Amino acid sequence: MTAIGDISKKNKMGKNTTTDVTLYEVEENSYLLDTPGFQSMDIYEIPSKDLAGLFLEFREHLKNCEFVSCTHLKEENCGVLNAVKSGKISKQRYENFVKIYNDLKYEEEHKW
Repeated sequence: MTAIGDISKKNKMGKNTTTDVTLYEVEENSYLLDTPGFQSMDIYEIPSKDLAGLFLEFREHLKNCEFVSCTHLKEENCGVLNAVKSGKISKQRYENFVKIYNDLKYEEEHKW
């Protein structure tokens, strides 16, 4: 990861606080921005059905799902679940996906 600029400086309270805007190049055409004033990031604008495609290591396995509407949670013949079982996708990474998916789904169902 390449950093452009400075990141966190220690303030008098002993807490690391971002005082400068920093742009990190994660990969070609993908960046992460660290800016002052934000303590968390809201991802609820991501539709739950699109989440699996945002996990880079899932992408090559999505085409192996039997159903176009596969949620990658419980379906048989799911390319992602099969990749987790065979060790091609880490179990911890998959568990992170499930947690985020469930959070997004909950927000979609309780939006209004």
